[in-house]
Amino acid sequence: MPYSLRELVAANLRRLRNVTSAEPEDVVRAARQFGLEWTASWYTAAERGQKPLSAEHLLALPPVLTAAFSYRVSLADLLLGDGSLHLGQPVEGTTISLHYLRELVTAEPFRRSFLDDLEAPAVDDAPVALAAAEKMREIVRANLGDVDVRHLAVAEAGAGADEAKLAKKLGVTEIVVIAAAASLWGRSLTEEMEAQLNPEEGDPPSATVVRRKLTNALKQKLADTAEAAQAKAAFVAASSAVTAEFPLVQPDRAKPVEVASTTRQWRLLPARRPASPAEVESERDLEPADPPTGEHPMVPEPEPAIAE
Repeated sequence: MPYSLRELVAANLRRLRNVTSAEPEDVVRAARQFGLEWTASWYTAAERGQKPLSAEHLLALPPVLTAAFSYRVSLADLLLGDGSLHLGQPVEGTTISLHYLRELVTAEPFRRSFLDDLEAPAVDDAPVALAAAEKMREIVRANLGDVDVRHLAVAEAGAGADEAKLAKKLGVTEIVVIAAAASLWGRSLTEEMEAQLNPEEGDPPSATVVRRKLTNALKQKLADTAEAAQAKAAFVAASSAVTAEFPLVQPDRAKPVEVASTTRQWRLLPARRPASPAEVESERDLEPADPPTGEHPMVPEPEPAIAE
């Protein structure tokens, strides 16, 4: 049965807090560090799915929960689950895959110049728009999503048979080779080769030497982007390891969600930078107070001297 967005986030809020044995008051105290006036009753109602969460709440929850639980909580952690959900009314045929939703909200931003004049495609241009969207997905999957779209357009317009041959040899799509060339030279492999074979000054170099040099440069570019993508994936996997150990339990609509474990899990955290005076005061507020003694309730009494 598809979730609603409120049910999904509420189930994940309960899961994340229960596996750390944290209390709603811990979340409230962490929220105050960010200037948020949350209350324990409001947060408890949000965990039960009784309170709607605004966009501001959804964006504030990851840093607040990270501070409260002492391990990384991302927006994807609040959308963890299998199956699908309704974004609006529970109308049949309007669900969205949770995997696809997490991919959308955690994807790298596509860098586009604000000077570009992008117009919405007409209805007759729908196949062209779909083909362009698929090309962009290929570029993003190759970790080349930061390519300048103006250079990409120039490179695609000037591409020739050389790009197709190299793409087939490397086992990638032609648009990936074009995007790599646009990132390196701001134009296509074909255009760069023609420019180097026809220098404004001096004798033209050997075509074989130029082709080999440019081909190796493109191979190195694609290898570097693939290595960077693997490093990023490994970092995300390692950062999310704690959450991955506690998968979301499918909720029973008739009773509250139960989590698999409520045992406190301790993790070795990375070294922290020296705390600022404001952070020291905030951490001091979170420490339990000593029992009141004498005229100064917050100062412990000195230990008795031991007679020699």
